Amino acid sequence: MGNEQSIEYLKNPTSSYIKALISEKEDDDEKALSYYFQALDQIESITGTTQDVQQLHYDIFLNICDICIRQYKITDPNLHIFIDKALQIAYRWQQQDRISECLDKRGQIKTLQGNYGDALLDYNKSMELKLKTNVRGGLDISNSYMNIGTVYLAQGKYYDAISKYKKSLEIQLPTLGDSHPSIATTYDNMGNVYRNLGKYDEALSMHKKALKILSSALGDHHPVITTLFNNIGNAYLAQGKYNDAIFAYEKSLNIGISALRDNHPSIANTYDNIGSVYRNQGKYEDAVAMCEKSLKIKSSTLGDHHPSIADTYNNLGLVYDHQGKYDDAICMYEKSLQINLSVLGADHPSIADTYNNIGNVYRNQGKYEDAVVMYEVSLHIQLAVFGNNHPSIADTYQNMGIVYKCQGKYDDAVDKCKQSLEIKSSVLGNNHPSIAECYDCIGAANANQGKIEEAILFYKIAANILIDAQLQDHPKLAKINDNIAMCYDKQDQHDVAPVMPIRSNDPHRSIRQISTINKTSTNPNPNPSQGTYNISFGFDTDFD
Repeated sequence: MGNEQSIEYLKNPTSSYIKALISEKEDDDEKALSYYFQALDQIESITGTTQDVQQLHYDIFLNICDICIRQYKITDPNLHIFIDKALQIAYRWQQQDRISECLDKRGQIKTLQGNYGDALLDYNKSMELKLKTNVRGGLDISNSYMNIGTVYLAQGKYYDAISKYKKSLEIQLPTLGDSHPSIATTYDNMGNVYRNLGKYDEALSMHKKALKILSSALGDHHPVITTLFNNIGNAYLAQGKYNDAIFAYEKSLNIGISALRDNHPSIANTYDNIGSVYRNQGKYEDAVAMCEKSLKIKSSTLGDHHPSIADTYNNLGLVYDHQGKYDDAICMYEKSLQINLSVLGADHPSIADTYNNIGNVYRNQGKYEDAVVMYEVSLHIQLAVFGNNHPSIADTYQNMGIVYKCQGKYDDAVDKCKQSLEIKSSVLGNNHPSIAECYDCIGAANANQGKIEEAILFYKIAANILIDAQLQDHPKLAKINDNIAMCYDKQDQHDVAPVMPIRSNDPHRSIRQISTINKTSTNPNPNPSQGTYNISFGFDTDFD
């Protein structure tokens, strides 16, 4: 009798469940949630428990979780309650495929919450179960590789991440072909890894492959396209191509605002990224405004202790440092550090970045020994994670060179600048805006040693890199102009224009010619048309 009653009453929650599914297909998540909760209330009134009732219960729990994830309500306490209840049902009926499904879903929630260690535990348990039972076949195992790779990416374990993504791709391609949206997701994730490894051309290639597939499969205004344009913008930003980056971010923002709600974390990430471009362009007030917009959204959707919040604090710290607001900068960096140390651990690249940034503030405050300590801690982490040839390591060498220059240790400064430039030129090319700081630093070292003509040459090349990068209004260019003017004053040439452009194809800009100007010549020819010179340089992080 109990069974018959359960089946009869099941009609009501099933009807509500079907209405919820229809509402989801119509993109009305709020109505869907209302029907799902109505179905849950109706199930509670059923006497007796059958597998059918439990199965419906399970599906409703997971679907509610999916909506919360889609709406980025990842701090909702119901999320863990529902996923744990679904997992209990799966264990009760020993449904191995549903157990792994729940573990994957719980891992996804923990990843979004920044709880990467626990997420990895769930993903690995799920993977072990799939390999043991092979319930759903290869594609489900491919998804596990993808999930584990995503955690490794967040943890800064980039080589482990790329290994997992490649394993996923090896399964996907023969099964799905090369135009399936899942293939695009893998390409996009691989692009993120390559960007973090400083392989920007490979990153752009992956992101653009993904964009081509998804635009064709889903249309140009699907929410996932928002993320792709954001990632493309990140690669351009890393290359110093600021106009291209802004173009990509604005596309992301336009699609995101129309396809997602205004306070979605993806929108916040785009604001953050636009702020980074503004900072690199010297538009500091605009950068602060973007970061504050981002922080408002992230605080309301992610809570106060998410790694993404730490990123925004870090970005604000960079702007405050450039504005000379050193106490505010330190405050932001300490907030960022507190979150990331608790979530990511002490050996994550983000921790190294923050130590580097704190070192920059100490340097700007004249606390040179404290700055060097911060840079050395940062370098130790970076070398362990990246090896010897990554832009972040170049930044740290560059910053150490700047400190040595400020301390009057000019030979040490030049050595660090050379180490930095060797990496930067191989990874970023000779015309990246950050390389302007190389020339500026070595120019200052020469000027302080009384080598005025050498200093003028380096300052001019630094100025020209900024002009070529369309940064004519950047405060750094004004500082370089002042330095050139002071050099001419020392030569009693008061009427000479401060910037005499050297074009980007000029032989002075060739990395192959670096290394011997300070050793072989005290009177380099300042006229680009009359010869070539060997040059050496150093730089700062004003263009990070």
